Amino acid sequence: MSKLDIETLITQYGDILTSFFHHMSDMFFLMSVEESTSLDLHFRYVLMNPAAMQVAGLTEKAYGKRLEDVYPETKAAELSSMYKKAVQSGVPIHFTSEGDVIGESILSPVFNKDGVCTHVFSVTRDITERKHLESRLEYLAYHDVLTGLPNRRLLYIHLQNALATAKANDELVAVLFLDCDHFKQINDTWGHNTGDLFLQMLAKRLTSCVREGDTVARLGGDEFIVTLTGIQSQQQVEKVSRRILLALQEPWAIEESTFLCTTSIGISLYPFTALDANQLLTNADKALYSAKAAGRNQFHFYSP
Repeated sequence: MSKLDIETLITQYGDILTSFFHHMSDMFFLMSVEESTSLDLHFRYVLMNPAAMQVAGLTEKAYGKRLEDVYPETKAAELSSMYKKAVQSGVPIHFTSEGDVIGESILSPVFNKDGVCTHVFSVTRDITERKHLESRLEYLAYHDVLTGLPNRRLLYIHLQNALATAKANDELVAVLFLDCDHFKQINDTWGHNTGDLFLQMLAKRLTSCVREGDTVARLGGDEFIVTLTGIQSQQQVEKVSRRILLALQEPWAIEESTFLCTTSIGISLYPFTALDANQLLTNADKALYSAKAAGRNQFHFYSP
């Protein structure tokens, strides 16, 4: 389409063109391209549909105005940069804008018969809901729904990273495998709703017992894993384990119920008793059973 053709289309048939895009949920912009005396490019609003006006906060009063006339300097510069890329590339470009509204845009340059870009046609689709859904699904893939803690998949990722760091820094990694003593009695006595609230509170108590760089994960049921990193001695692990035992011995007040509950902990240490993530978890699980067999409410280190 030549420059004359598109200018004629806009001048004589602008209302028809606008009505054509009127009911589109996507945002449509048509911008004219101007080259200043300093050879810089500027862009003026020519046409917009209602969806574009609503999201951009503009009206038809913006027609004929430059980006710099309707937006603050930073916002105008950001938009101008994207339009310039479309002009300079000579082909449609894609980009995604972030903010309250996440937009996926295609900017297509329009050339006249002399090969000069006179306009840029932009179509933006609101993908905010889709992005939020994708983020939610990604979160659920790596986190426990009930407690919000990392699940088994994310635990393995954190544990693998912790082992790589420990190997490079000649440090220890401790894996604490714990579950509640007689958790079934909580569900049987006070109901599963109380049991779920208890597990949520338990997750918070565990998290408060460790440092920010450590990991608290839930495998399922009342099984939790605590990964301690940057450890220099077994005494550090013992200190944290005692802190956890004491924290969980405090009375639990949930709704109208108050009860006591303790935990047992099995511990394995890298590199003393295991060299990989799977073996660390297996050995910590074995140590947990030793702690339960010895009377519960205590921690045991794995020993071959």
